[in-house]
Amino acid sequence: MNPDHPHHPPEPEGAPPGFYEDLSGRRLHPHVVRGIAYRNLTVARQVPGRGARVLEVGPGEGWLSRILAGRGHRVVAVDVARGWLLRMPADAVRGRVAGAMPHLPFAGGTFDAVVAAEVIEHIPDLAGAVAEAARVLVPGGRLVVTVPYRETLNYVVCPRCRARFEVNGHVHTFDEDSLHGILAGAGLRPVHRFVGPTRFSREILRRLPVEPLLGFLAALDHLSYRSQRVTDTWLLMTAIRP
Repeated sequence: MNPDHPHHPPEPEGAPPGFYEDLSGRRLHPHVVRGIAYRNLTVARQVPGRGARVLEVGPGEGWLSRILAGRGHRVVAVDVARGWLLRMPADAVRGRVAGAMPHLPFAGGTFDAVVAAEVIEHIPDLAGAVAEAARVLVPGGRLVVTVPYRETLNYVVCPRCRARFEVNGHVHTFDEDSLHGILAGAGLRPVHRFVGPTRFSREILRRLPVEPLLGFLAALDHLSYRSQRVTDTWLLMTAIRP
């Protein structure tokens, strides 16, 4: 190897753009919807107060945006898939913007909080994406992310374009240490983490209302996530811009 030209492994490739447009028409099983509700409510608790300027990256069906708006926050949604943006509930957001997280079309210091639930695992330029989130935060603002926890990636080949990508469009896996390092590397200060659901809480979620049990479910997951992790367990981490 030439020492003047060190070899750097190529960036992992994400799913083609059409993958996300296709997802925007998805229909989810009620059990999955209840699990997403648990995650969304947990995320929303990390955006304190009322009236915060919140950027939500990758809003999906807009369910988290609606929770945040219902708590008095001013939400702007940004997504690479226009299909998602067109389906956003009008009462949930103040603005909808087509864009990608590594190149956010906003001035620095625009938002009090940036929320990215199940997003950064899709982005090849992970460091660039988190740096952009930090850039658009005000000093003291917070980034809230969730990612699949200790996921095993499974690859497929697109039958139309022949591109090889992970079946869920993911290009990174995370545990507590790796996500902490990514956030700290962008100059952010991680302040909170949480892992859920576990085998126990997922069974409860399938049978009982989510919001009244939120505190109980969080306590249960805190005690059992190391031994009762399931395929849809996620890791939440909150970090502050100094």
